[in-house]
Amino acid sequence: MGNFIENNIDIFYWLTIIMLCIATLVILAFAVKNMIINSKSAKKTILTGGGLIIILLLSYFVLASDDVLISYEKYNITSSTSNMVGMGLWSFYILSVLAVGSIIITELSKKLIK
Repeated sequence: MGNFIENNIDIFYWLTIIMLCIATLVILAFAVKNMIINSKSAKKTILTGGGLIIILLLSYFVLASDDVLISYEKYNITSSTSNMVGMGLWSFYILSVLAVGSIIITELSKKLIK
């Protein structure tokens, strides 16, 4: 079984890529269909997507740094790569704080209302 996998790793890679593309297209198709049918849902979806885009742009242009340490040059890290990694980290931090904060606020509001 190990030799079979080693010999066909390219096939499995491309099969995975194709399945991910199909799944993404199906998800997008159902999202667009739902937005067309339900205008209230469309407004929420557009606002949520816009908020995510704003967080990503803020992370990339304002918070991320393109500094590359000398010790990272042996890994061929460029300033662009450093900026993208910084954007990913900052957006993760912001979204994590928002998620945890919304959970805490929701639970506290439930307790205070009762």
